[in-house]
Amino acid sequence: MSQEKRVEMIKKLLIERQGLSTRDIMEEFNVSQDTARRDIVLLTKRGEVKRTHGGILPLDFGRSVPNFQSRLSHFTKEKTNIALAAVNYFLPEHVYFVDSSTILLKTCQNITSPMTIVTHSLDNCLALAEQSRVTVKVLSGTLNHENRFFYSNNAIQELQRTRFDTAFIAASGIDATGAYLLDQGDAEIVETAVKRADRVILVAEHQKFTNRSYYRICPLDKISIFITDRKLTPQQRAMFPRETEIIVVNNVEIKE
Repeated sequence: MSQEKRVEMIKKLLIERQGLSTRDIMEEFNVSQDTARRDIVLLTKRGEVKRTHGGILPLDFGRSVPNFQSRLSHFTKEKTNIALAAVNYFLPEHVYFVDSSTILLKTCQNITSPMTIVTHSLDNCLALAEQSRVTVKVLSGTLNHENRFFYSNNAIQELQRTRFDTAFIAASGIDATGAYLLDQGDAEIVETAVKRADRVILVAEHQKFTNRSYYRICPLDKISIFITDRKLTPQQRAMFPRETEIIVVNNVEIKE
């Protein structure tokens, strides 16, 4: 494969993953470390990527998160593995809140047991409509067309009258102070659901530790289980309480 073709493929992969290490490039394209470094140097010289210690980031990294449809079109094996691992924590006859995210949409597509799910996600609702054994309650409000969720003061009030066995949440950014989303209306709904839940399960890829978002859902001491795709660094693990269970998924069987 020519370098030019390979760097074009690297750019596409970078959009999908929002971050690549030299090791990632070596493994994805079966090239040596020197070759991967030459590709990184070329992309950096062209001004097409942001170089970091050990890898590259998109130029706009941390300033924006792609909308729902864009994220869905770049759905990865890692996201699928996280989604299917989350399915194991749904029990029959329980009541759950399920956040609006591409990962949790895939989770909803694989739920078959009788239970009640409350969601503000249009796509979760459509997926669960195929499962007659699942009782689906959709929060009222105005549709956010870009990210396909409903929000309103009435939705907050509906949540305040409900108790959840578990709230399944996603995040666009994670740091030592908590889990965050970019949209304030979305964050307020998820924050309320977290407060009304006996247990909180966070699903997110490792890149979310380097994304910057603005509206906090909750501090990390509210997270009972964190399902992600890579082992946390010691610094990342220290952000969570010892009691938080960290699930790293790599080879979960994919059911299509």
